[in-house]
Amino acid sequence: MTPEPTAPVAGGLSQPPALRHSPLHGCHQALDAKLVPFGGWLMPLAYPSGTLAEHHACREGAVVFDVSHLGTVTLHGPGSFDRLQTALSNDLRRVSPGHAQYTHLLEEADASVADDIIVWWVDKEHFHVMPNASNTTRVRTAVGGEDTTGERAVVAVQGPKARERLASFAPGAAAVGRFQVAEFSWQGRRCTAAGTGYTGEDGVECAVPSDLAPAFWQAVVDA
Repeated sequence: MTPEPTAPVAGGLSQPPALRHSPLHGCHQALDAKLVPFGGWLMPLAYPSGTLAEHHACREGAVVFDVSHLGTVTLHGPGSFDRLQTALSNDLRRVSPGHAQYTHLLEEADASVADDIIVWWVDKEHFHVMPNASNTTRVRTAVGGEDTTGERAVVAVQGPKARERLASFAPGAAAVGRFQVAEFSWQGRRCTAAGTGYTGEDGVECAVPSDLAPAFWQAVVDA
């Protein structure tokens, strides 16, 4: 992987680029999270309750993760399907609009895996491509589209009671099926949910506008 460029400073020295912050950074600070660098972002590693408590909550109840460090490359309009079908390893024809698909971006030279990706197929010519934290630029170069990472937060509600919790304040998000994608409205704003459940438990990932994210996070915590 090519290292990220460094920024010049006085005296000819250089320093790493500033870490990006999630729209939920203030929420994590208020909860006394341990924050660490990850893929160019400053993200929560653990909370005072400890990782064992978090694990059991995920297996027995419901938990919420901030995964806003994941990239979002948005494609829409004619040709979007063809660009993704050419660049990614899985066959989008196996699914349809309103579904998510796990796939890979491959290196042109030797077909090794450059990144593993989730594609949210929102509508006929509307896709969200979700790469890992540090690979957004690489994926955008390969598939085109627009980097919309900074416009939203991604809040993942996971666990056997995740949908029950979501249904109390965002029924549109709670209703999305396994590996399905749907838009829903919350506080009059358009959001998107996908039911990939990446922890192994059932779960829903909600992409909400950045400025709305702290209120959505608090609604999850309150539930």
